[in-house]
Amino acid sequence: MAGRIPLVLLACGSFNPITHQHMRLFELARDHMHQTDMLSLSLHFAGLYRVVGGIVSPVGDNYGKQGLVVSKHRLAMARLALQSSDWVSVDDWESQQADWTETVVTMRYHYDHIAAQYHNSKDPLTASVD
Repeated sequence: MAGRIPLVLLACGSFNPITHQHMRLFELARDHMHQTDMLSLSLHFAGLYRVVGGIVSPVGDNYGKQGLVVSKHRLAMARLALQSSDWVSVDDWESQQADWTETVVTMRYHYDHIAAQYHNSKDPLTASVD
């Protein structure tokens, strides 16, 4: 997949609880992005993106959803559900925030974190997103 744009998939939500379909969506999104084509200057480039990781980001306890299970339990369930994945991980940053966090704030946090790892890596395409 040389020359492809590295991409990390991010899913924010309550994950109350995480389900098989949540995990399946990552697989479907990765497959789609690996097949995404770009038409530029009459040249056809197959598979513009290379998905290098995925992140599940559960919301914090102050999200306000009725019946929301405490974040430490939702995080534990998500980690158990994804323990066999070699490319999707669970991140607790959003769930640890004192107040509800807008999705764009969570996206910026992860973008900055991933960009720093990517730029500090000797081999950016194999840099871990953990």
